[in-house]
Amino acid sequence: MAFTHVIFDLDGTILNTLDDLAQAGNHTCELHGWPTFSTDRYRYKVGNGMLKLVERFMPAEYAGDGHMFEVALAEFRAYYAEHSEDHTAPYPGIEAMLDELRRSGVTLAVLTNKDHAAATPLIERFFGSDRFALAQGRIDRFAPKPDPAITRFVLDQLGAEPGRALYVGDSNVDILCGHNAGMRAAGVSWGFRGRDELAAANADYIVDTPEELIRIVLDRA
Repeated sequence: MAFTHVIFDLDGTILNTLDDLAQAGNHTCELHGWPTFSTDRYRYKVGNGMLKLVERFMPAEYAGDGHMFEVALAEFRAYYAEHSEDHTAPYPGIEAMLDELRRSGVTLAVLTNKDHAAATPLIERFFGSDRFALAQGRIDRFAPKPDPAITRFVLDQLGAEPGRALYVGDSNVDILCGHNAGMRAAGVSWGFRGRDELAAANADYIVDTPEELIRIVLDRA
């Protein structure tokens, strides 16, 4: 096989979480009478973690208002915790892809900028406890990806060599995440951002289907 380990982003890569994230963001905005956004606009607000998402949907006049930010963040987290599974589901073919890779001896993990406390229940709910050797969300100990520290931490926990590990995601953040830690990075075109962003970020691979990713990881022509 070409890679012994594959580390996946979560939102927009293996789970379609966009509707639930958008509804949680707009719910928070409505509580304060702020403008809301279409679900499609949230494609470009997510990707850097929940703190950055809240910052992006707050009106500009609240920039630097730490108290209002903390209020909005708490409201967002509380609503999302209750509604994170309303519309969320794995993308088609993801579960079969994960199972094929595991059967072939590939070690799988998740590294996401979603809060760790929000990410792990979703992974357990939709993928069970056996598919991933490690699931790591954002924690205060590390800066969010694409900073390499948290990615290197995950690689160390897995005992993985960066040169034999592949990072898979749907955004420029994900491609940088892999490259900054010495890994190759694959972009999935079915996610939130699309092919153009992935190509501009110099993704090593861009795939349109889970089956294509299997062929790359297992080095099948």
